[in-house]
Amino acid sequence: MSPTDSFPEAMTVGKLFNCTRLCGADISLPCSIKTDSRKIEKGDVFIALKGNRSDGHSFISDAIKRGAKGVILKDEEMSKFTSFNKDISFFGVPSPDAAILEASERYLAGLSSLREIVAITGSVGKTTTKEAIGKVLERIYRVHVSRGNYNTLLGCCLTILAAPRDTEFLVLEMGANAKGEIGEIANKFRPSSSVITSVEPVHLEGFGDIEGVLGAKLEIVTADCKLLFVNGDSPILNSGIDKLKHRPSKIISVGTSSSCLYRITDSSLRWDGNHYFRKITIDSPFGLKTVESKLWGKQHTLIISLAFAVGCEYGVAPDDIVQGLLFMSLPRGRGAILQSDEGVLFIDESYNASPVSVKAAIDNLCLIPSRGRKVAVLGGMKELGSYANRFHDDVLYYAATAADQVLIHGSEWKDINKNYKNVLCLQDMEDIVNHLKAILRTGDVVLVKGSRTYEMERIYDWWSLHEL
Repeated sequence: MSPTDSFPEAMTVGKLFNCTRLCGADISLPCSIKTDSRKIEKGDVFIALKGNRSDGHSFISDAIKRGAKGVILKDEEMSKFTSFNKDISFFGVPSPDAAILEASERYLAGLSSLREIVAITGSVGKTTTKEAIGKVLERIYRVHVSRGNYNTLLGCCLTILAAPRDTEFLVLEMGANAKGEIGEIANKFRPSSSVITSVEPVHLEGFGDIEGVLGAKLEIVTADCKLLFVNGDSPILNSGIDKLKHRPSKIISVGTSSSCLYRITDSSLRWDGNHYFRKITIDSPFGLKTVESKLWGKQHTLIISLAFAVGCEYGVAPDDIVQGLLFMSLPRGRGAILQSDEGVLFIDESYNASPVSVKAAIDNLCLIPSRGRKVAVLGGMKELGSYANRFHDDVLYYAATAADQVLIHGSEWKDINKNYKNVLCLQDMEDIVNHLKAILRTGDVVLVKGSRTYEMERIYDWWSLHEL
């Protein structure tokens, strides 16, 4: 389907999903479409996809009980749900998995106000960079940003189908666990500009080695990409850019190197009595500018600077960019600082973990001024393949030499040298909490980080916390 003057009127679930059967009223797009019945809220549309472990059709009743106003399902399954409330719409399609891909392409083609698609990838920092770029661009544009870590092909489809019809800038995050996945997303949705935050040894089970990681990240650069923003301090990334098949019209480097177009000349931590801020000075084509943000970690220096560069290149005034970034809060699990009623600080890095991100988090633990002890609680790191022992050994040494005490959790530490006086291995979450309850005092700072599998955020259930 190609865009026409009448296209907006046809932007409904029934029409864009090419439904073969419809029971109930059609629903206009954009709308919130979800694939997990447990996350359904009142008014959402549930799509029953076939997963590796389960079939979404088994959870349709649950989605309806939670408030779904519509369900997209296989047409042969429609007869099972005819007894449900007539206020609920059922959209029958031959294949929900194929239909959502086709519908997102049609909907994207019908967004007549859309000017640019900005795509972000990288081994670390993708989600926070995406959020920062969105905050900057929305100062003067109508911007739609992908929700959470919606960085798969399916996640990008769901993001697009939720985009307001007057969207001018669409900001997508693109991630991968294996070669070809980013390329598939980029070739389907054709970003006009791309951002690569870093190339690090993550997901090595799928990529093999660092060169495999590099190749995967560079898949985001297609023939449609006109602007490419890169980490100018990454030697491997810079070497890969020289070999790009499709070379963008303009490559914008951001970093501390003297060759960077947007050069970071200073970065420091500041406390104003209520919040920590990262203060950065950037030398750019638009002059020297100081930017402050509640993105306080050392690693956020590059993220803030990348967002600053994207904003400048798209015509946002530097002073507007500064305002957009100032009070941007960190997503939970990605560096937010939480304080307990007892005066203990927790650095919430619980969302995920890789060797480079754990080391960065430990650096930040050391940066926070405190009159108490520094404690690191580390879950295992996944998807490192044959490099797993080497990286866990390296990270544990790094933590043990930096923190007053280190608690480790997970099977990945089993064969690692733990012969440090300040390291304790605990395999039960309740044991970890009991130990922390016994030792923590006012003024202590605790870093919590680990791979998603370990759900390290469960630690917080035993404290009353508020975010600084």
